[in-house]
Amino acid sequence: MNVFKTSLILACVAATSACTVVPGSSMSRWNSAWHDDTPEDYSPATTEIAYIPINATVLSHLASATPLRPEANEPLKQALAEYEYRIGPGDILTITVWEHPELTIPSGSFRSAEEGGNVVKADGSVFYPYAGDLPVSGLTTGEVQVLLQNRLGSVIKRPQVDVRVASFQSQNVYISGSVMKPGVVPITNNPLTLLDAIEQQGGLRENASWGEVTLTRNGSSQQISLRSLYESGQWSQNVLLQDGDLIHIPRNDAEKIFVLGEVNRPQSLAMSRNGTSLAEALATANGINENRADGRGIYVLRNAGISRDNTGLPVYRATVYHLNASSAVGFMLADRFPLEARDVVYVSPAPITRWNRFLSQLLPSIIATDTVGDIDGK
Repeated sequence: MNVFKTSLILACVAATSACTVVPGSSMSRWNSAWHDDTPEDYSPATTEIAYIPINATVLSHLASATPLRPEANEPLKQALAEYEYRIGPGDILTITVWEHPELTIPSGSFRSAEEGGNVVKADGSVFYPYAGDLPVSGLTTGEVQVLLQNRLGSVIKRPQVDVRVASFQSQNVYISGSVMKPGVVPITNNPLTLLDAIEQQGGLRENASWGEVTLTRNGSSQQISLRSLYESGQWSQNVLLQDGDLIHIPRNDAEKIFVLGEVNRPQSLAMSRNGTSLAEALATANGINENRADGRGIYVLRNAGISRDNTGLPVYRATVYHLNASSAVGFMLADRFPLEARDVVYVSPAPITRWNRFLSQLLPSIIATDTVGDIDGK
């Protein structure tokens, strides 16, 4: 019977080791590529892993990166200086001919300038007495003024005409996403920039993503970084808006960091607007588990994107940063290491922890052999 029990235990150990020598997750400190059982008709993908230890040299290199400096936006300044509002269908004009009140529709306490104005029709024209239908769409108020003076000159000697837009209805910008008041922003005789539109709608919400604002214009989109604009004064990110522009400010739900492994509270956490360091991420997870963690094995896994090789097969690229935090110096380095959105922070288990897991997996098998022995003894 002892021989049988011994053989059964060895079989259990062999079955357990067929999966892994030690149960539980772990990570090699060397560049590796794992190849699981893959059907033969699948083309293999290549994995490129860059291994970088987190030390003073690496942090010095990161700190030496050229910071963004404030910069002017000369094209925008010129566009603002040259800006003129162009009238469009739906706009309401207020036209005044001085010394000829019979031609001017008065506004008063019972009728606003919008209600008493001249509406630009769908064909882009507006009717005015003695001048007939005037094609005003696409013109400025100054150009409409000259046009009216020429038309009225045949009936009025040297007419003095004033033209203003009483209500701006023809041109709009649309803002959606994480702003206080998503909606429609009209374009007026005052030039409207991206920052102006956001502030008019109450500003950004707390959960707004600063780095991935999308501006869609005429079927094409561009990404704008409000972070570099607000924090670094990169005015090149500010643009003059046009009719039909769509601005979308996404939520920052995707800007998360994942803290896994031997920490006291594995979790995902949102990136701070001011950035999140490795030490902050570990502290938010209530620190590493001193009883189970291997302080020598703290890793930051960063997706570096997917490319294609010469044959067209995908190449998955990743960067693995390794921190040895077995001493207090390691945590000082962690405080200076900046994380990026979608980083995975992994704390390796200590060898004794993996051994305990191995025993806990093996224990039910040992108990089973004892039970078999008890049954046999009976």
